[in-house]
Amino acid sequence: MQNELCHLHLAVNGKIKSRSKDISKSDAESFVKDLLVATDMKPLGPLIWSGAEDLDFPGQSFVQMITTSHLSLHYFSDINEIYFDLYSCKDFNPEKVVELINSYFGLTNYHGIVYKRNKSKEAQISKIGKW
Repeated sequence: MQNELCHLHLAVNGKIKSRSKDISKSDAESFVKDLLVATDMKPLGPLIWSGAEDLDFPGQSFVQMITTSHLSLHYFSDINEIYFDLYSCKDFNPEKVVELINSYFGLTNYHGIVYKRNKSKEAQISKIGKW
């Protein structure tokens, strides 16, 4: 029987420990590599990474297209916050993803949502973290 999952979306907004350096492209590549292993997902192309050109919002952002959709992370260095999204047609463990985010970026607190939509069931939305 075919998997009933239509899509799963994890969105995390997190305050992180103060960093002494920006998120380099190689740091982003390491994080994405470990995330793809942890979720058993595959890249669709190369990582797209960028440092801020608009210095009103300093930091870095990256996007990784995956065979089942995409993931992105935005880091704002002036306020030590990250905004992370993982959207996929393949099921994954959101708690495991948050643990990996914490191991890389040192979450001091976070909140987010998990949105799960199935073909034959009503959508499920749950809050995670501290609201």
